[in-house]
Amino acid sequence: MTRTTHPTRADRRGRLGSTPLIAAVVALGVFAVLVAAALSPSDLIALEESLPNPMGGIARTAPGEVSGEVQLAGLQIAGVEVAMGEVALEVTYVPGWEVTNPTDREVAFTAGQPQVVEGCCPGPIYVDGELTQVDQRFPVPPGGSVLVQFPLQMHAGMDGPHHLAIPLLADGEQAAVHVTGNFSPTASAS
Repeated sequence: MTRTTHPTRADRRGRLGSTPLIAAVVALGVFAVLVAAALSPSDLIALEESLPNPMGGIARTAPGEVSGEVQLAGLQIAGVEVAMGEVALEVTYVPGWEVTNPTDREVAFTAGQPQVVEGCCPGPIYVDGELTQVDQRFPVPPGGSVLVQFPLQMHAGMDGPHHLAIPLLADGEQAAVHVTGNFSPTASAS
């Protein structure tokens, strides 16, 4: 006579008990693949490479609010005040200012040494993606524009409020663009 054994309830529970765990691991793996596909390294590198980033690490366009406009020897600069709000340490934030020439003649300007109004540690100035020298002259053709960028990154010990200004000069006239931010170890880098 042959004896047939049936699995006990404990045996069935053991096999079924691992099913939700396996499903969760598979779902997590699918999620990771989807995130990796959406944020491929080449996309992230392209984003970072499009911004000047002499400090390395993550680079982001400056967040926050922009306001104000200034005229400088016929040039127009919109958004002269960049207020980033609370921003993370160890991230390069890049505020930018478009300098437009609506006139019918070439107008040149110079960007002076960045000034610390509050905080510390100004970064270098870039114009149209190129590192500049202090008091370098930048011609803006009639109807043209150039982009002034000012990458900033603060590290531990450099946290707190910062206010930096870049003086601009053209044809004996003077103006400045400003950026403020409170660099915090608790702020999110996104």
